[in-house]
Amino acid sequence: MKLAICILMVIFNFILYFGIGSLITGRMKKTGFSIPLSVLAGFFLYYSLFTLFCVPIMYRWRPLSMLSKAWGGFVLFLLVLSCIVNYRIWKEKGGEFVRFVAENRWFIAALSAIVLAQVIIIVYSYQFTLDAAYYVANVTTSIETNSLNIYDPYTGDWQDHFEMRYFFATYPMNDAVICQIFKIHPLMQTKIVMSSITVLLTNMLYFMIGRELFEDKKESIVWMMLFSGVIHFFFITIFTSSNFLITRSYEGKTLLGNVVLPAILYIYIRMLKKKKNTAEWGFLFLICFGSTVLSSSSNMLVPAAMSVLMLPLAVFKRDFRVIPKYLVCILPCIVLLFVYVAYVKGMFVFYTYPR
Repeated sequence: MKLAICILMVIFNFILYFGIGSLITGRMKKTGFSIPLSVLAGFFLYYSLFTLFCVPIMYRWRPLSMLSKAWGGFVLFLLVLSCIVNYRIWKEKGGEFVRFVAENRWFIAALSAIVLAQVIIIVYSYQFTLDAAYYVANVTTSIETNSLNIYDPYTGDWQDHFEMRYFFATYPMNDAVICQIFKIHPLMQTKIVMSSITVLLTNMLYFMIGRELFEDKKESIVWMMLFSGVIHFFFITIFTSSNFLITRSYEGKTLLGNVVLPAILYIYIRMLKKKKNTAEWGFLFLICFGSTVLSSSSNMLVPAAMSVLMLPLAVFKRDFRVIPKYLVCILPCIVLLFVYVAYVKGMFVFYTYPR
């Protein structure tokens, strides 16, 4: 029964991302509507909007239940709106997807086997790191106290101020909201649901990158997906994203290393192929902003990754207008990085009680 609930929650989350993302991709006539791209856009838009709800409520010490009601109502509104404005394109693309599956059964079966094997192995693995325990404990503590980041997840002690490493990285608070709304156990939401979502999103991005690199060469895409999985399982050190995906799959840093950075690479590949990149710059800003919600480590790593890719892009295309656009994309990360430095230097503090 619990496993069935987790499977349904994974499906629900992808429907949620797809519905919200369609509000963006459904309006992009030149780029074209894409189911994987809609899911990717919806994932980052979902967390970007969530933090805009979460941070003000948390800053004013309001309860988790208030956030759950506000966010739940807003998401329901977005889904209804998306159904209204995207019904026709969903019907059209849904028919195309069914025909594609029917015509490429071996391709879909091979990809499904590769991804499903990874999900089962990773979800059933024993994850014992201190950071992994933090995510489960933080969600549990928030639910039991009906609060947001006020109590220490490890000890249960009240904290007199918010820790800035986690104040803007509100990813765990979304898990708390989901658990409170759907009445599921935090361990199920974090260990099974979010772990599965992370693995599925990672492989979805590899598939999208494979399509950009190999186009219609389906056999090449399958081999790429297979060897990507092999690399993950045999490249486990404390220094790689593979370690996080295999052993720490529901942490924010895992999403940073296995979803955010490949997403940036995917958009970069698209930009290399096109002369005009208006839509791609919009996606990059969304990815960069959304990354700050997943992990505070994004504030340093994302600007570094963007610099490695975008500065050479300006040279390749002989278009130095790329530089101000890339600076706008990384601006949220840079701002939050300076906010954290100011906090560490003792320049300000956000207390968890009225003063």
